[in-house]
Amino acid sequence: MKSFLLKYKYHFLIIFVGLCCLELLNFLLQLDKQTLIYPDCSNYLESAQKLYLKFTGHYYRPMLMAFITGIPYLFGSSDASIFEWIFVVNVFCWLGASIILFEILKNFVKEKVAFWFAIIPFLIFGNLILNYHLLTENIFVFFTVLAFYLLFQYYKTSQFWYLSLSLSLLLSSMLIKPSAKFFGIVMLLFFVKEILKNYKHKSMIFIYGSLLMITIQVVGMKVQYGDFTISYIDGVTYHNYICSKAECFKNGKEYNQINNPRAEYLFSLDFKDQKKAALEDLKHQIRTNFPNFIKAYFSDVIENSKTGNACIQDLKNYENKTDFPFWKKLIFNITKWQNRIFTVLAVLLSALFLFKGYKKEKATFFVAFFISYIIILSGISCGQGDRFHLVTFPFVIVLLVKYLSETKRFKPFFEPLQK
Repeated sequence: MKSFLLKYKYHFLIIFVGLCCLELLNFLLQLDKQTLIYPDCSNYLESAQKLYLKFTGHYYRPMLMAFITGIPYLFGSSDASIFEWIFVVNVFCWLGASIILFEILKNFVKEKVAFWFAIIPFLIFGNLILNYHLLTENIFVFFTVLAFYLLFQYYKTSQFWYLSLSLSLLLSSMLIKPSAKFFGIVMLLFFVKEILKNYKHKSMIFIYGSLLMITIQVVGMKVQYGDFTISYIDGVTYHNYICSKAECFKNGKEYNQINNPRAEYLFSLDFKDQKKAALEDLKHQIRTNFPNFIKAYFSDVIENSKTGNACIQDLKNYENKTDFPFWKKLIFNITKWQNRIFTVLAVLLSALFLFKGYKKEKATFFVAFFISYIIILSGISCGQGDRFHLVTFPFVIVLLVKYLSETKRFKPFFEPLQK
């Protein structure tokens, strides 16, 4: 027992530190007392209800997230239990992501150093606060961090099953967060030769299983709503955000996410027509309003890079504590600066590793590519605070540690263990 505790002491310490940070912020902001349910959260709840109670798919939210969310329905639980359950799932994924981050960092530095960097995500308050909401971010981060850990293991050992499971997780992640689909497809295409070479390997069951789930999702959407698609959320997103903002710039009006006549019109259509109308509008904006479309894109990216956690602004002082407004304002401002600092680091480090890492360090190259993908894609939407860029922050830490471990000034402090 003693040897077991010594072997995994840093893992237990990570869990302990994470839970302490969670409880501290909960105490300061009364997070477990809040009752506000955001529209996105209601959508995820509805998707779980459709899957478990009506055996149908949801028009915006794919089935894997619905499956994870709705597990309590198997035991006759109420809707309220879903929110209790998703808190447990979020915290598990949030803690798990840091433990896996620790395992990745041990490839570059000694355990003690890896530990200190692995607990940094607990101090990123935006991700911590999202534990209390029925949203995808922490679950998606867990899937993706685990996928990259397996990718690092594949390059280290050349064992195909690591690659197969890694690609399976990346493919499956699009059934949690549909915006991940292009990244998953690119990764699959990049390793297509390796996959074809091992198509009879028993570990291919992971990839085949993920492709089967995706097939069920898109065929189910075709049967139920009329289109072969993962979700209809992509068209709604670019129509109601970047295209609507471009139209506002064109007409000299201020963009408003809530009172948006274009969004009201789109939601008046059925889902098949929503997709068509959104695509036609996108083509129209690019053809006839391209300068304002580009202006809207960069406006979105900048907003997503500098704003704080939107959930904090809606917190209520249910316990009537006199210091609550102080902590609310302070922590919101901290999330703003965390977003700004980590986004700047994300851009600089991903550019560096994309430039130098393709032939030298392929695993870190793909980490950099993922970060770039998320930040570039964030330009299609706005008004979500730091939610878009938060998912990149653990990967920024990976690149930061890798960079520092190879820099002469810091190398002696990091004591790299292996290349």
